Amino acid sequence: MNATDPSDRSSRVEREVLEILERVEAAQSPVENLQAAVRRQQQSAWAQLRKSSRHGPALPSWLTPDVARILGAFGLAILAALLGDVARMLAIPLAIASAIVFFSIWFPSSPRQSGGGPRWRGQDLNGPEGPPPIDIGRIRRGPRRPSR
Repeated sequence: MNATDPSDRSSRVEREVLEILERVEAAQSPVENLQAAVRRQQQSAWAQLRKSSRHGPALPSWLTPDVARILGAFGLAILAALLGDVARMLAIPLAIASAIVFFSIWFPSSPRQSGGGPRWRGQDLNGPEGPPPIDIGRIRRGPRRPSR
């Protein structure tokens, strides 16, 4: 039901209330303007971050931090095995370091580069644009009733 198409059953007061509600929904509040400005700023910051990260050294896609840890642990273990006969005092700390690096895979490292926000199945729940904005007006009015 719109204020522009009144039906026979609606009273003048109902039409005026509907008209006021339509105006309120159409007008943007200062909070909505601020949220839109912050969202635009975040998007431009994300775009700059993606643009700057492309200019860095290109690593293969399979070389994740966990794979790098495994390769590092394997390298330290090989070095410890090679030095085992020559310098036993140097081989033992290398073997221990290899074990520590290998088992560090199961311990959380520093926060992820994506911001450390809430994640599910490896993806940020907030996404690059952030969480969806909160519609304060809708919270005050409550849910809409289904149209008949």
